[in-house]
Amino acid sequence: MHWDAGVLAGLLIGLVWVVAGVTLVVLGRHRRRRSRADGAGNMAVIGFFLLAVAALTWFATLMLALVPR
Repeated sequence: MHWDAGVLAGLLIGLVWVVAGVTLVVLGRHRRRRSRADGAGNMAVIGFFLLAVAALTWFATLMLALVPR
């Protein structure tokens, strides 16, 4: 397993995506509960997308760390 700058950057970027995704999911669900307008919870959908991006980023980082050079 290799822990170089690329792996650490990937972990950090994935963490940023997780924080942004969770924030948007929580805010979107809260906004949907308080509003009766159509599309009020669309922020939550974007948050779920960002969580998927975070998972893919961490998967790619794991592959970068595990693949022999």
